[in-house]
Amino acid sequence: MEIYVYKLKFKGATHFGDTGIDLENVSEWVSSDTFFSALMNANRILNGKDAVTTLIQAFKEKPLFLISSLFLYQEDNYFLPRPLFDNHISKDLKKKLGKELKKLKWLDLEGFFKWLNGKDIMKTDIEKMQSAQEIYKKAFITEIRPRVTLDRISQNSNIYHAGYVYFKEKAGLYGLVAFNNETYIKEFEVLLKTLGEIGLGGERTYGCGMFEVENFQKISGLFEKILNNNSDTYTLLSLYHPSENELHALEDKLIAYDVIRKRGWVTTGRYALPLKRKSVGFIIEGSVLKEQPLGCIIDVTPDTDPFNILVHKVYRYGYAFTAPLRSVK
Repeated sequence: MEIYVYKLKFKGATHFGDTGIDLENVSEWVSSDTFFSALMNANRILNGKDAVTTLIQAFKEKPLFLISSLFLYQEDNYFLPRPLFDNHISKDLKKKLGKELKKLKWLDLEGFFKWLNGKDIMKTDIEKMQSAQEIYKKAFITEIRPRVTLDRISQNSNIYHAGYVYFKEKAGLYGLVAFNNETYIKEFEVLLKTLGEIGLGGERTYGCGMFEVENFQKISGLFEKILNNNSDTYTLLSLYHPSENELHALEDKLIAYDVIRKRGWVTTGRYALPLKRKSVGFIIEGSVLKEQPLGCIIDVTPDTDPFNILVHKVYRYGYAFTAPLRSVK
């Protein structure tokens, strides 16, 4: 399996958030299910509906590639979610730095590699990780803008607020992709480029989310040390939805985890439809499991279509992208 890393350099504001009335709630990173859906919309625009259907059917049998969520980078600093397992840290250190450890959500590659190995993590290591997280926090700014809508009938105005994230110079998002089928590498690059022209996330009519792809290349250095190892324990670098075959043993495999339930509107190509997809649960990034999890593609097609406008099934990506964790015994 060939693993590549790539950077997304955004041209302006981004809007990555949960669907709903709280448009001011935005994130600076993008989960794997959202990213995959955006790639499929780019595929529909580029190649048509049948191409998406063919690709989804292939993924239902075996994924052609596995994607991580999109995480923040700042120059040569690449950040990953801290694994939720911390039993390899001494009780004394937890007692002294308990609040600081809870606030530690993002690690640079050096800190992540140290956490994966889990040996001799000292106070100085935690302090380095905190310093790296400060770099993370300074790599972007969040802006809240007021907006006004007019009622179509009464013409009464309503004010609402929308949030936007701006990445600072030499900062943006990056992703990891592992190809089970190497013949799809070029097509993946084309989809990425197309998505950059369309825009990733919400508020695209205002020019949000457009990007250029930089440094699409095979992993090396610390990335290679982190990902190319054998273990019987793994931490998630993507969202994960267990397949039916995995459910019976899932409880025994979970070591440290959290879950999230996601919902939202159906999007097809460039258009958002007035239909809500079924909500679906995921095990989140940073969760730790025994054995290599797989995951699946989930059918979230609405049960009803009162407007008779949906011409295809709706799916959500739930395959696991993982890093081997060598600190759990």
